[in-house]
Amino acid sequence: MTDGSAQRLAATLPGPVDMRETHGAWVLLTGDRALKVRKPVRLPYLDYSTPERRLAAGLAEVELNAPLAPGIYLGVRALVEAPAGLVLGPRVEASAGHALGPRAAVPVPGAVEYAVEMRRFDEDRTMAALCDTGTLTVDQVDVVGVRIAAFHAGAAACPGGGAAPFARRVQADVAEIADLAGERADVDAGALRAFADGALRSLGPELDRRAEAGLRRDGHGDLRAEHVVLDADGPLLVDRLEFDRELRCTDVAADLAFLLMDLELHDARWAADRLVATYERAQGDPGTPRLRALLGWQRAMVRAKIALLREREEELSRLLALADRLAWRVRAPVVLLVAGPPASGKSTLAAQLAERTGLPVVATDPLRKALHGAAPTDRLGPEAYTEQATAEVYAEAGRRAARIAAQHGGAIVDATSRSRAVRRLLLRELGGAAPVVAAVCAARPDVVRERARRRLEDPGRVSDADPEVAARLAAGFEPLDGDPELDLVVHVRTDAPGAGALGELAAALDRWPGQG
Repeated sequence: MTDGSAQRLAATLPGPVDMRETHGAWVLLTGDRALKVRKPVRLPYLDYSTPERRLAAGLAEVELNAPLAPGIYLGVRALVEAPAGLVLGPRVEASAGHALGPRAAVPVPGAVEYAVEMRRFDEDRTMAALCDTGTLTVDQVDVVGVRIAAFHAGAAACPGGGAAPFARRVQADVAEIADLAGERADVDAGALRAFADGALRSLGPELDRRAEAGLRRDGHGDLRAEHVVLDADGPLLVDRLEFDRELRCTDVAADLAFLLMDLELHDARWAADRLVATYERAQGDPGTPRLRALLGWQRAMVRAKIALLREREEELSRLLALADRLAWRVRAPVVLLVAGPPASGKSTLAAQLAERTGLPVVATDPLRKALHGAAPTDRLGPEAYTEQATAEVYAEAGRRAARIAAQHGGAIVDATSRSRAVRRLLLRELGGAAPVVAAVCAARPDVVRERARRRLEDPGRVSDADPEVAARLAAGFEPLDGDPELDLVVHVRTDAPGAGALGELAAALDRWPGQG
């Protein structure tokens, strides 16, 4: 049969028909029914090239999805020729075992094509739609978390898994993205490879342990927010992959991470965090935060690859930004001490890191004001900048960063850190809460002077340092290299073109053997 079957069927269905196209099928929406007619295509990851294969795939889809979406998947219907054209025929009856799928079919006389028949669900009740309208509730997220945990607990175990096959998949994804991106400035294939290598080196043992523990299961394979329906009778998980069991067989954390990533893409980070907590309370094993971030990064990169192929620029931009944030979460279980003289760009870098990692910032400038009972934009006198006053600020910054690190796994400290003495105070109060990586910011003297001068004109500025103070502190700045309490010191330029300070810091962290 040709690829015109869906269009011919649509012409004979009653009422208006809404036709949706996917890579491998047409979906016809009419009344309270949805009919999925597979295309006669052969792709690298699926083969629907013959009627027999399309029928086997339809039967497999119903068998795999019916338990996850009760009442939605009604069966497979034959399409038969009639005087009016191509029409719905009888339901196909399944019989035992088949080489191309879990079921074989009892032949239907006159059948020329097949359609999966489904009860149409309310698309406004998907997690994606509820996120987009801002109406998703905590209770709804909770029932989804419990449902997914129960599904994973009952899913069949799959052999294999672990770090090696995941690494091969990631390397293939990065290579394909590099080929598709060509000379695009927004895709740095070298940086992607460096991140993947560093993350896999660090998290490979966790992947191996999870595989050995039997956490590789026959999962959903395409657990996106649009495939979770908050039905009145309970959550439905639809569109479980039927065409390749190997794509479904994955660590349960990877299955979950796809949905977590997609929720963030819909600006619902809160829902992703809540879902993890509920899944864990329901005895699911979501993996460590770093592992979930890596697994989400891989899913985001696959989606980015598809966006590149289909030339969807806006979607690509959002996916690359999300992948970057997830990559920083893989790097982030550290205390990032962003240091440097006034106007060196450290506060800007600290803010960029906070946006990407999600870690709170402890900044000494507003902290100093708070300790003296002043507002952030108030100007303080010399008594607030004595050695004793500064020591108190850095000790308190260390205590606050330690509390944040205990809760979030890491923290960002925005502090000039001009002397070894104040750094020791800060690090002593941190108490080894997490490894400490110092990013030491620098820029050309003329750039620093101009930044300090412009800052004087900003009524909302927090720093009290004018150009003269900035120059004096820069001249007396004691290098951080050699401080034994620091696990890594990275020097970054805040006046450099391209990826700049963020890129330099990311590259250093990806190379760092102490990561994780």
